[in-house]
Amino acid sequence: MGVTGPRTPAVHRGVRVLDAVSTGTARTPAALIGLLGLPKSSVSDLLSTLEGVGFLARGADGSLHAGARWSELTDPDAVTHNLFRACAATDLDGHTVSLVRLLGNQAIVVDVHLGTLPLPLTPRPGQRLPAASCAGAVAILSAMSTEDAAQAVTSAAAHLGLDDEDVAQCLKLRMPKRRRFYELTAPPLGRQVACAVAGRDYALVLHVPARWPESSMRRAARALHAAANDS
Repeated sequence: MGVTGPRTPAVHRGVRVLDAVSTGTARTPAALIGLLGLPKSSVSDLLSTLEGVGFLARGADGSLHAGARWSELTDPDAVTHNLFRACAATDLDGHTVSLVRLLGNQAIVVDVHLGTLPLPLTPRPGQRLPAASCAGAVAILSAMSTEDAAQAVTSAAAHLGLDDEDVAQCLKLRMPKRRRFYELTAPPLGRQVACAVAGRDYALVLHVPARWPESSMRRAARALHAAANDS
């Protein structure tokens, strides 16, 4: 995280905890202890402080996730809130919807609106996925011009260690003709439908059960498209 000296050990540890939780690397105190190599008491104190200021929160099952205050800092324009509010449509009831963005040849799950329908894998905030396995990445790239798509992928090439072949393979995901929504079935997320968010380098991804009626999926896809364009 760019903090290597011993002058601010508490801040350094807090940043490491936030990084681990926000990226989904560790979602429990036990996982943090194992990952960071810190004593149980130190992790407990850090979590208590970060929860107290709203940077972290706990789910009903005790798992850790980014708190409301952290969301306010990372999403000051309330893009996520407005998009998920727009997803409150009858045809999206029970569905899990995620918001993703592109980083090089990876898709990053920014946030998730959890549904109740069973999925092969439920996405989680901070999760990173190969762009080729995420319909959201296809939607984002396809909404861009050829030049903008190339710039979006290559801008993170050095950071991710991508070579020319990696970049070229990612750009092949871009559809030459823009669509209202993009369908993809790929592990680990399974069946997905995605729509690019108007005016933003984001996409909304609808996560669909493997055996879901085609007519219901189409109605949900239309509702997702409306949410991505009307929020």
